Amino acid sequence: MSSQLTQRTSLDSESEMLPQEPPRSGADPIQSPRQAVISHVAVNEGQPVKAGDELFVLRSDEIRGWDTQLRTLSEDLHTKEESLTRNESADAAQLEIKKAEIEQAKSEVKFRENHVATSRDLVARMEKLAKQGGESEIDLVKLKLDLAGSEKDLSVAQRTLQQVKLDRERMETERARLRGEQQSEIEKLKMRVGALKIDLENTQQNLLTIRSPYDGVIISMDQRTVGSFVQQGQVLCQLAPKDAKQRARMILPEAGLPKLAIAQRVRYFFEAFPYQRYGAVTGKLDWISPSTITTTDGSHFIALGSLDRYEISQHAGKVLPLRVGMKGDAHIIVGGRTLIEYAFEPIRQLRESTRQ
Repeated sequence: MSSQLTQRTSLDSESEMLPQEPPRSGADPIQSPRQAVISHVAVNEGQPVKAGDELFVLRSDEIRGWDTQLRTLSEDLHTKEESLTRNESADAAQLEIKKAEIEQAKSEVKFRENHVATSRDLVARMEKLAKQGGESEIDLVKLKLDLAGSEKDLSVAQRTLQQVKLDRERMETERARLRGEQQSEIEKLKMRVGALKIDLENTQQNLLTIRSPYDGVIISMDQRTVGSFVQQGQVLCQLAPKDAKQRARMILPEAGLPKLAIAQRVRYFFEAFPYQRYGAVTGKLDWISPSTITTTDGSHFIALGSLDRYEISQHAGKVLPLRVGMKGDAHIIVGGRTLIEYAFEPIRQLRESTRQ
């Protein structure tokens, strides 16, 4: 867009109304979540939408495969969860058996301890009688042999109790390891199933519906043609919040860039409101793109400007609101020049032409 200098030295550019909302482009891009073909376009530029409204319908063969994968993984998850439940029930039963074996081994140890204590007491008594001549040495030897056997049985019972306890500890450790592995597999399956459910949200067969995430206004349409192929992450349209403050997006002529500076005053002229009847709206320049920005119309330098008011009135006094998506021209006031500078302007232009 070529620039034009007036007596007030203003730079003319095309402008479009946008909402005041980060990022600097003034709107949120609605992107394609995967490679697909556009099956239906449900919105147009400037159209207000509510949260959940249909924007686009995309067709993708990936969706059908993911749906099959989701069903397969869901069945695997159900099977592993049932297996974990059955194993826990079986382990609980085995632990009860081991618990009973431990109790039995404890009873055996207790019995053997009592038997050893009784045998020792009997041997001690018989030794006293033998010293007094009231008991034969042979009977005393038999009692001592019985005591030794009883002590041996006690030792065996104690080792048996220790072994049963060790078996139970090994069983619990092994079961904890297996349970951890099974639960880890189940968690991985749950994550994969959850991710697939998110990917398949708003899908039916091989169709994916793109919906509006909030109440807003369609600022621009990057994709309009049914049957067009879109890549994953490719922008479908630009959506802006409904209640956001408006800004003006301006396409700048490259020749005028050196004259621009932040906070310069701007006058906006809207196509919907002819200047002769409605006048202009003033504002200021807020931001200038550091490099060209690529859009469907090509690569341009872009600027954003704020407005001093968000309505415009006729000379008769009727107030009309400025709406998102309105187009027009913006005159950026870049400074003023003295009369002598205007007088020498033709000479300066001639000198620059001679140098070229």
